[in-house]
Amino acid sequence: AFEYVQQKQKWKYGKIIAVFAFLSLAAGTYAIFKHQQVQKHKQLALEIFYSMKALELDIAKLERKVKQVNNIQGLAEVRKSRARHREMQENYQHFVDELGLYSKNMSKEERLIFQIASIFGECELNMPKGFVREVKNYINKWQSTDRFAKAIRRAERNGYTNKIAEAMLNHDLSPQFFYLALQESDFDLNRCGPRTKYGIAKGMWQFIPQTGRKYGLRIGPLYRYSRSDPRDERHDFEKATKAASEYLRFIYSTEAQASGLLVMASYNWGEDKVRELINKMPENPRDRNFWRLLENYKAQIPQQTYDYVFYIVSAAVIGENPHFFGFQFDNPLSDVEEAINSH
Repeated sequence: AFEYVQQKQKWKYGKIIAVFAFLSLAAGTYAIFKHQQVQKHKQLALEIFYSMKALELDIAKLERKVKQVNNIQGLAEVRKSRARHREMQENYQHFVDELGLYSKNMSKEERLIFQIASIFGECELNMPKGFVREVKNYINKWQSTDRFAKAIRRAERNGYTNKIAEAMLNHDLSPQFFYLALQESDFDLNRCGPRTKYGIAKGMWQFIPQTGRKYGLRIGPLYRYSRSDPRDERHDFEKATKAASEYLRFIYSTEAQASGLLVMASYNWGEDKVRELINKMPENPRDRNFWRLLENYKAQIPQQTYDYVFYIVSAAVIGENPHFFGFQFDNPLSDVEEAINSH
């Protein structure tokens, strides 16, 4: 009788173990299947994103041709391409939502960093490890000084904010390039840089003489001196801002391959070395972007340029919700963003 009871218990436990093993195998198989599905969706999303960036570059080329010959058929093609681009944006956003990138577990600060990276034309799905942490470091640097608040007050007081944002939007650039002028000059029209082999940079956008002339700015007679010159159009807010938006757009649609962070690095470059690094990368959005620059050449990026990019990105993150980061002013671009959303 004892052996009979023992045998029954063995059968019972054997069945339990078998069921448990089956459920474990099923759960493991399902987990593998879900992982494969996630990876598949991520790859599709990446394909859409970089195809979308390539289409941006094609639209820019087409627009340049249309301007040169005033081709009506070309204008129709531009409209078609823009509609296709909007559709791709919607599809990409659908995949991002499906993948749950912006999950409830993500902190508010991290969410803003991801969003700003996307706004500047970088794919948040393959953001390199350490990028979020580095942006947070530069946010801390902004928080340790009153420079940000003073510069924003100057921009607001002089009516620069919306005009800069509108100039960028008119050239199909993110209004957040507003923060590039913050990093360049703190929105100071009379700012003059140090003497360099390229000349002295002047004005809010810190144009060197050669680039200023190229984009239609008259260079004043005091170009050899590090002092403000009323006859130098680099100190003219409207003319210099128009020139800056044209120059940034040119970099964006050519050398930077639709990468906003590469635009910043190229605009600053300071040393020939940075542009050499950028041009070493293949000329397509998938292989030439800021993520690839960090991956392949981080140790070779001059500290000046590295700081420059991260100060602008972190400023843009703060600007989305200044009070959250302890600043006593509102989002300077809120009016522009509300207009975009309503449109």
